[in-house]
Amino acid sequence: MKKLHVINLGKMGGVERLFLQYINDTTEGSNEVICISSEVGEEIRRQMPDQKVTFANRLVNALPLRCPQFLRKYLLKSKIEKANADVVIVWDLVPGLAAKPKRGKLVYYDHGCSWRYPKNHKTLRFLAMLDGVISASFASKRVMELRFNLPCPNHVVINRLKTPSGISDSLKPLSKPIRIGTASRLVSLKGISVSLLMMQELLRRGHDVTLEIAGKGPDRAEFEALAEKLELGDRVIFSGFQDNVADFFNRTHIYMSTPITEPFGLSCMEALYFGVPVIFPQVDGQPEVIKDGHCGIGLLPSVTIEEHQRLTGIKVDFPHDVYDPLSDTLVMPKLLSHIECADAVEKLIVPETYQSMSQNAQRYPVEHFSYAMFKTEFDDALKSFTA
Repeated sequence: MKKLHVINLGKMGGVERLFLQYINDTTEGSNEVICISSEVGEEIRRQMPDQKVTFANRLVNALPLRCPQFLRKYLLKSKIEKANADVVIVWDLVPGLAAKPKRGKLVYYDHGCSWRYPKNHKTLRFLAMLDGVISASFASKRVMELRFNLPCPNHVVINRLKTPSGISDSLKPLSKPIRIGTASRLVSLKGISVSLLMMQELLRRGHDVTLEIAGKGPDRAEFEALAEKLELGDRVIFSGFQDNVADFFNRTHIYMSTPITEPFGLSCMEALYFGVPVIFPQVDGQPEVIKDGHCGIGLLPSVTIEEHQRLTGIKVDFPHDVYDPLSDTLVMPKLLSHIECADAVEKLIVPETYQSMSQNAQRYPVEHFSYAMFKTEFDDALKSFTA
């Protein structure tokens, strides 16, 4: 089965990581790629050096000159048809298409952008073209169902990662200082500012803790300014993009996941593989990754965007509803309370609790998130659309 992937490869994120894993694990040469972004990000290019990429908006693929805006929807349709694939997989975006391509089944693969899509002509027109949808979590499927009347089957294929290298076989002992970590794009909706407020509270309570913030992004300067305002000093380090995730997770005791929205959470799954318990919000697909009370602590978001802005000076830019898995409804987005996050850290650093949670964490993804199952389920879903 020949597959054509339509994807934005401008910067590294969860979608791009899963795409790279899938592409590099496919040896039969059956994948072609159309890139929506004007360039391939350097971090991504390094991980797929031999993969040919066709740029959607270039008239000549080798030249970075983009075609006029009004022609792009026709050019993309033409390039999709020229690939002559059995299935066209659109990764987490709504492309501008002049019409449904005449060749290949059109499949949309949702990783959370369905939360954000406006119900406008472009979105509804694209969804009406689809032969199938793959959702990266049950939350993703429910958001698609609650927001849009899809004309096609929607299969859930839970995100999974290959078992990372560098995992230690020995128990992860608690030591001083307690090292808290978080890793994401440095943008407001990831809630990095919640962890900074939590650090101030933990230090006020007399705990010997540090926070490492890994990743890069446009809001880094705002977070650094907040850390300085909160007088966190050398208790917080911004360590940038991590090429070696094993080193990051092996030096981390507790992982903070504090986004206002998160369709799934691959970084949380990685943390579990390394025996790192996770503090996370009970929102969207996060509870599908971490079992509350077993390998992490789930908290109900309770702080409005306006309240958080008063506390931090940072406006979280997410003017959309989120999915509440407890009520199975779309609700107004909120952030975690930094006080409740500090309380959760205090629960986790009780030695007996930590050792139990850490051991559970390391076992949980092995038992529930087999990558071999992901590839089988993903390919089976694609085949079902072409049958």
